[in-house]
Amino acid sequence: MSKARAVVFTCNWDGLSSVEAAAQMGLTYPASARVVRVICLSRLHPGLLLKAFEVGADGVLLLGCEPGKCQFDTDAALVERECHKTRELMKLLGLAEERLVVAHVARGDGSGFVSRLTSFLDELEHMELAVPGRA
Repeated sequence: MSKARAVVFTCNWDGLSSVEAAAQMGLTYPASARVVRVICLSRLHPGLLLKAFEVGADGVLLLGCEPGKCQFDTDAALVERECHKTRELMKLLGLAEERLVVAHVARGDGSGFVSRLTSFLDELEHMELAVPGRA
């Protein structure tokens, strides 16, 4: 069981459908992961992503639609640009950039979601996770 804590921001479409599919398939993932639904990953900004770390997340996983399949025709590059900005701020704060990851999943891919999340939590377990201001 992973001790690493993660926040998973998932889009309302392909990302959420993979989380729901995992539940319907009876698949489980560590309780240390909290899933937060947003209408689209393009709605996230660096302040919100950094807030997840501030409140205790060891890592943040952005779970979204496959490139070119966004319900809102959002360019995947937009999400990547916001992540790049956030990673630059993370460096300034002394946080490892690898703690913020973007993952794309196919609609309804429950096992893919669980596999990616479990892999991310394992990676976090092996990182140096010093968070300024947290004991």
